[in-house]
Amino acid sequence: MVATKQMTLHERIFQIDQIQARRFAKLTGEALEIATEGIIRHLRACAKMDVNPDASAIREIIDDALNGRRVFAEDTADIRSTA
Repeated sequence: MVATKQMTLHERIFQIDQIQARRFAKLTGEALEIATEGIIRHLRACAKMDVNPDASAIREIIDDALNGRRVFAEDTADIRSTA
């Protein structure tokens, strides 16, 4: 049996790219909320498609969050919940 350790979002980002993890750690307020939502969506999409998360995508999500933009694709669960 393999035991899996729960990890924080910051720890997961750190595994992908240390620079982006440091940038993420500095976020506060609305920028933190936007980045968190976008990165979680990115990680879920990567897991669903069985591909490795992309450090450049995480960088773009953080950049957009710093500029106050929520830019991400909707998945089918989001579309169904708003209908």
